Amino acid sequence: MTTSFVSYTTLLIGLFFWTWGTFPILNREHSIFYKLHTLTVSDSVGSLLIILGLLIRVPQYWPLLFVAAVSLALWNTISSYILGNISDRRL
Repeated sequence: MTTSFVSYTTLLIGLFFWTWGTFPILNREHSIFYKLHTLTVSDSVGSLLIILGLLIRVPQYWPLLFVAAVSLALWNTISSYILGNISDRRL
């Protein structure tokens, strides 16, 4: 029962981060860099917390979840760097 509670709590916190990261997009006062940073960080943290919650729930799939977590961390870092670099260019 405790494992199930911790798993669901971690999943809900991850979903909260996903939702929380989208709110700055609606605000017109912030720059595109602030919006991009907030969105990528909250998406990365939320996704990793969801993977952690799944790891707690089904530990027999730890190799698959570990590969997913590493791939997610690398992909989000690289894609946010590329998007930030592209949006910084002036035509």
